[in-house]
Amino acid sequence: MTPVPLPVRTRRPARATWGRRRLVVGAVLVPGLLALLVQAGGGWTAAVTPAWLGLVVAVAVTGALTLASYVPASGETWRDTLGCSPCAVVSGGTVLAAAFLLGQAPHQVGMVLPALAVVLFGLVQRTSSTRDVCMR
Repeated sequence: MTPVPLPVRTRRPARATWGRRRLVVGAVLVPGLLALLVQAGGGWTAAVTPAWLGLVVAVAVTGALTLASYVPASGETWRDTLGCSPCAVVSGGTVLAAAFLLGQAPHQVGMVLPALAVVLFGLVQRTSSTRDVCMR
């Protein structure tokens, strides 16, 4: 008896999640997002502490990476990158939620921490969840 070969499953090669295009867009977004978050958090005053500013920079970088994840990678379409579910939009909304949280208590580290947690949630959701395949 000869062994019967098992069917070979073909897998699509894994695409790089963070290509050069997304990293460049993220880097371009950081300064503008930082300025927006500092303004929402009370602006540049004498009350700005290094700890507060450092955390706001972390929020800006994380938010910029979240927004950059919406840029299609090489070979992807906008529709595939954006996703087709309401959850795909929530991640981008976390950046706005962070700005809202910073505005609730200007220059307070206690409000930057929840803002950082919110944008981290958005980034994790955007990068780890399986993307919905859109109907064509």
